[in-house]
Amino acid sequence: MSWNYRVMHKAGQLAVYSVYYDDDGKVISSSILPEAPSGETLEALRHCCALYMDALTKPVLDYVE
Repeated sequence: MSWNYRVMHKAGQLAVYSVYYDDDGKVISSSILPEAPSGETLEALRHCCALYMDALTKPVLDYVE
């Protein structure tokens, strides 16, 4: 299993969610609420923001309940 941040369309809004994949790369679940950047250090926060920016380069997913 793997995960990354992805932009998802839910209830008329775009936001960044944690998305989880099976070993074949198929989406199997996502966070219920959008994620917020965070980190225990400034460097960790920068890394988290870089992962968010990477999410903006991928196709938008539709949120599925």
